[in-house]
Amino acid sequence: MDISDTRWRAKTHASSAHSYRSNTITSQSCAHSTQVSVSSLAVRLKEAQQAIDTARLTQQPLPKNKSASTWQAQNKQAAIGSAKFEFEQLSKSQLETIAMDPSNTFSEAEKVAAYEQWHALDQRALSELKRHSLKYDNAAASFATALDTHYQTFSDLAKAMLPDDYMSQAQSHFESAVQDMSLSTQAKGSESEQYYALMVADLFGGNEPKVQNGAQGMSLNNLERSNYEFLTQQDRNVLADMYQYADQNDINFTYIKKLANDLGNYRQHDDGKLLGNFNEGHFNADGQKLTVGFTQKDQATIDRLTNSGALPGSALDKGFVSFITQPGLGALSHRGSYQFLAHMAEVTAGMPASGSPAQFKTFTEANSTSERYVISLSEERISLPEPDVSCKNGVCEVTEKGRKNGVTLAQNNPGFAQSGEPGLAQFDAIYQLRNDPDTQKSAWFEWFFDK
Repeated sequence: MDISDTRWRAKTHASSAHSYRSNTITSQSCAHSTQVSVSSLAVRLKEAQQAIDTARLTQQPLPKNKSASTWQAQNKQAAIGSAKFEFEQLSKSQLETIAMDPSNTFSEAEKVAAYEQWHALDQRALSELKRHSLKYDNAAASFATALDTHYQTFSDLAKAMLPDDYMSQAQSHFESAVQDMSLSTQAKGSESEQYYALMVADLFGGNEPKVQNGAQGMSLNNLERSNYEFLTQQDRNVLADMYQYADQNDINFTYIKKLANDLGNYRQHDDGKLLGNFNEGHFNADGQKLTVGFTQKDQATIDRLTNSGALPGSALDKGFVSFITQPGLGALSHRGSYQFLAHMAEVTAGMPASGSPAQFKTFTEANSTSERYVISLSEERISLPEPDVSCKNGVCEVTEKGRKNGVTLAQNNPGFAQSGEPGLAQFDAIYQLRNDPDTQKSAWFEWFFDK
């Protein structure tokens, strides 16, 4: 079977060379300031939106047609990469607000990060349009209609972020890809080579980088790299086989990309050696031990995978599977589906799959943290030392211990932006913090102990 028979060909991915960086690292050690909070981001989004509304009312021009290369030339990649982690789960409309913020609410690095994230999401949407258009006899006409419909959904802010030739460029890239595929049909290439090219197109935007060494973990040099870059050659070969299986069984490729994201995160941290087990000593401000576990559905899948006998004969990396199925290591960090992981373990082991591949036809993102993991609190509480400053509902005051230590609060500065204790709904965002960008010192969950 050649590439012309596939549902989505390698050369139909008309994304920029930097598009694969949208799959940012989501691990236990993020590169962002410990002062970030869900509430503060919401406040800044509101302020930026108000600035945009004011600019519209006064007919002030907003920045337009900023290309990714222009943005990147004006800013340091390390700062942009650091800013991306905060915006990983934001919607396109929220990213538009940040990228087009006419005020100083968001820094230039944050605007760039939002701009790149938005365009990465748009490239994914275009890839899906191309993939579905190829099912029709007149693929070019089908794509033109779908592209026009897609463009009509853009807000004014979104349209201001697009180059003037957005429509013509997308159409031209697609038609060129269709022509190339027609020529490739005549070329003799093995099926494995064609699906490997498909893997490269979907994960790396068509430009495969060399395998990076994850021994240094989240070093400054590695910070701006996609975790896909740390996938070993064997990993890439296995993923290419998965693309072949997915293409032939109408499986959404997002399942593979999410699995590759988790595997790349594992590789980027020296096969998980540089990541700590969350369940080995984390406490909240009240001294209760925090324990993370899998959802009931995921735990049942993991138990089935462990007991099925599929792992010894599977092509999946055994160390990675062991890592990702430990609750303290995988429950919080995983972005892939454990059901798909188990399915591929059975398939690559040559065993009859316990479920139909039809269940993976449509990818569904988790709607809440409770669908990804479960956090429990211990009944016992450890004794925490009295802090120098106590804050409640946004109002802070110096404690008796603090007064003895000579601590004072700055005048007219009675509190901090973050108020109250973080609920479990906020916990996932707080978990994504990595290290202090000024000192590069790991600050993972240090705020629990600084209370």
